Amino acid sequence: SGIRVSTQMIIGIAAIGAYVSGPGLGNEIFHGLARFGAVNSLNQVLIGTGAIVIIALLFDLAYIVIDRLTTSRGIRA
Repeated sequence: SGIRVSTQMIIGIAAIGAYVSGPGLGNEIFHGLARFGAVNSLNQVLIGTGAIVIIALLFDLAYIVIDRLTTSRGIRA
């Protein structure tokens, strides 16, 4: 459970890392916010945010599956 929480935090921090010119999906969010009011700026922000949320959920799902596969039945019940 601690690994799951720390992975979620790392994904969120990686998105914020784009604010200081780092690579990642956070670039989409910050470029959209910089052009706020333009035609596709809101779409760009929503796509970047949605992609980050989907990646975070996929990692969480992977950890749940790994936990389920590696925990014996006696402990799970």
